[in-house]
Amino acid sequence: MKRAAVVGVAVAAAVVVGCFAWWLVARSPSAEDAARSYLEALSAGDFATIDEMRAVHLDDETERIIAHAFAGAVAFVQDPRIEEISSQGGTVGVRASAEMAGERRELFFELGDEGGRWTLSGDYLATLEVTTSLAGSDVLAGDSAWVGGALAPAGAPVSLFPAEYPVEAAPRGILTGKASVAVSNNGPSAVALEATLAPDATEAAQVQVDAYADACTKEAAAVPANCGLRVPWAADLATLTSIAFRIDQRPVLALSPDGRTFAATGGVVVATATGMTRSGADASSTYRADDWALRGTVSFEGDEMVLAVG
Repeated sequence: MKRAAVVGVAVAAAVVVGCFAWWLVARSPSAEDAARSYLEALSAGDFATIDEMRAVHLDDETERIIAHAFAGAVAFVQDPRIEEISSQGGTVGVRASAEMAGERRELFFELGDEGGRWTLSGDYLATLEVTTSLAGSDVLAGDSAWVGGALAPAGAPVSLFPAEYPVEAAPRGILTGKASVAVSNNGPSAVALEATLAPDATEAAQVQVDAYADACTKEAAAVPANCGLRVPWAADLATLTSIAFRIDQRPVLALSPDGRTFAATGGVVVATATGMTRSGADASSTYRADDWALRGTVSFEGDEMVLAVG
């Protein structure tokens, strides 16, 4: 009798344990479970998990910035805590907090139930606006800035996941200016960078001017425009067939202190014009300029410095 009783209890226990395991697998995660998963993913920098939880994705460019910026974050939220969960219709509002850049910041997000799967909805993204001005000026220096690993528009709010991001003036290597900013969606964030021209800026600009000078001095059927070249061939020829150029010394570039203009001066160029004289004979004449110069404006577009000769 004792043996049979022991066997019966063991079988019953096995049945109970089996049912309990099935219940654990079958039950849907709660909104609180989903909220904790999201906060843990933010803390771990786990973009894939967060992205999988999102109900709606934005345009391709915004998504590129969000993903690349988050990948380049300098630090993620630490010690996230759920402070309050409230139900509003078909959504659940979550108020949380986390350590960011040495202070506790609030986080807000909403969760929606999509057939037993909780997804992020509502305004869970943070925003950051970056402006870059050259030292001594309040004028926007460029149209972009680096946020984490993303090149993002400057002077306009950019959507981001809550985190701490390195911010850098663009173009990198041309403008200096860095900061670090923690962003949360408890309010918009902004950072103003004061940039200066990097030591390598002049060298990079000189490379552009050299390439432009090379293009200007290719053999041509007329004097090229916007090249700072003056060839007085009409003094010796009635008609022009071609002009061949030789650079003896390239113009040397200097950027203005405010980074808005450039002047490349001191160039030496020789031009040989071929054509026909007024008497109808073929002829050529050679001219030398010891003051060849190229001047123009400087702008910063995306991650490039653009020189416009004019």
